[in-house]
Amino acid sequence: MSDVVFDYSEFLARFPHIAKAVEEGTLTQAFITECYNEVAHWLGDTDANSLYPYNPAKHIYTRKTFLYLATCHLLSLSLWGEGQNGRITSASQGSVSTSFDLFHANSNTADWWGQTPCGRQYWIMSGAYRKGGRVYINRDYHPWG
Repeated sequence: MSDVVFDYSEFLARFPHIAKAVEEGTLTQAFITECYNEVAHWLGDTDANSLYPYNPAKHIYTRKTFLYLATCHLLSLSLWGEGQNGRITSASQGSVSTSFDLFHANSNTADWWGQTPCGRQYWIMSGAYRKGGRVYINRDYHPWG
C-alpha cells in the first residue's frame, strides 16, 4: 500500500472539461491543486487516514479514483454560473428562461453528489464503503455510532 500523489497532468487528461477550463483561463493549477488538497484532507490520501484501498503494485487504484472524482465534482460545481444550483433541465431563448434540477435520491448527501457526472460516479462507486447512510472515512470507527 502507498500514498496517493496528485498528478496534475494525469488529472487533466482524465477530465477534459476541466482541462478546457484551464485552457480558457477559468481555472488555475493552483486552484485545482487546492481543491485536491481539500478533498485529500476530507477523504484521506494516505494509508493511515483513508478507508479506501490503494496499491499500484497490485493495480488497485480505488483511493486515487475517488480522490480525483471528488476533486472533479468540486471543480465542476465551481464552474457553474452565479445562482446555478443543479443541472440545466430546460432553457428558452425568447424572454430567457432556464430551469435547474437535481437528480433526486433518498438523502441530501446523495443529491449533492448527484449534481455532476463526477459526483454521481463517486457516489455510486463508493457505495460499498457506506453503511446505513453514513460514510466512514476513518478505519477506526465504532459500528454502532
